[in-house]
Amino acid sequence: MVEVANRAVEAAWKIRNLEDYVRRLERAAARADELAREHETAALVIYEAALAKSGRPRQEIREMVRGFRDAFEDEEEPLTIPRASGIMNVEGDAWFFGDEHLRVLTGRLLGQFQHRVAQYNYINEREVLRRWADGYDTRLFIRRRIYETEPVVGVVGGGFDLRLVQYLRLIAGGNTLVPSGNVARALEALGYGAAADDYQVLAQAEELALYLELPAPVVGEMLEDFGREGYTDFPEPPRDAAEPEEPAEDAREREGVASEGGDVSGGAAAEAREEKPSPEDRAARRTVREDPGKGEEPTRVQDPQAKDAPGVEQESGSKKDPGSPETGRGGAPGSSDREDDS
Repeated sequence: MVEVANRAVEAAWKIRNLEDYVRRLERAAARADELAREHETAALVIYEAALAKSGRPRQEIREMVRGFRDAFEDEEEPLTIPRASGIMNVEGDAWFFGDEHLRVLTGRLLGQFQHRVAQYNYINEREVLRRWADGYDTRLFIRRRIYETEPVVGVVGGGFDLRLVQYLRLIAGGNTLVPSGNVARALEALGYGAAADDYQVLAQAEELALYLELPAPVVGEMLEDFGREGYTDFPEPPRDAAEPEEPAEDAREREGVASEGGDVSGGAAAEAREEKPSPEDRAARRTVREDPGKGEEPTRVQDPQAKDAPGVEQESGSKKDPGSPETGRGGAPGSSDREDDS
């Protein structure tokens, strides 16, 4: 785990110290923002993710989605998931590039999320979709490589693989990215080494986003650029030539700081501990302590039981023994000073 974290730290340093880092960051952030603004309707988000199964260019898929929206969007009747599902059931395969399997896959996905929306009260479909994308169950089951289960999208079949699930999470507003060949090449150039599969690419990229302190979609766009360009000229972090840090216990002993046992082995503290007063100094200190004129004699506050302490007579006002509240002065219960004087 330490080695993995070190790789992420180095990779983040390399990206931050690029000469054109700010320009690349702004470009990636603009694309991520545009992606979010184009996916405001939950039904169309699901529709686009299903169309991505065709393997066609993203721009062509978005044009198909825009055409469907323009044809069926109504101000008086929103394009909800149930309404979109009903339209697709009566329309032909033309809205699916002529592929019947894409139409079936889209219908299954819409049905899965219609069921999710029904479980919430007073939460719109887009928010339900976003919560699904960033939900704990979704992240957990993808990390465990069993995304084809109910907590994620259910058993929809049709070859809806990890990359398509991740694309759906991304355009649904999730803090994630899509593992791709470009992302894998960029991570390898940053020092991660060759990834075993898409799951490892996803884990490495999301971890890198944490160390960069950037949203994962933005980091995904930056990595896509690096991989597309074949960029490998990353700066190398400086190697610290200093000796490794010594343990704190050794440092304390070397500097003369007391250890847990109270021993001191050197330094100024040790010199102060080893310096002892001379016989003359001890005699002078004893004289000061024993001489009341020096102001060192214990006061009544310091020793309240001392009968010869200065000021006792003045404070007491009488030499009579004070009686307790229970017995009085003469030992008789309830007796008082007036009774004794009589």
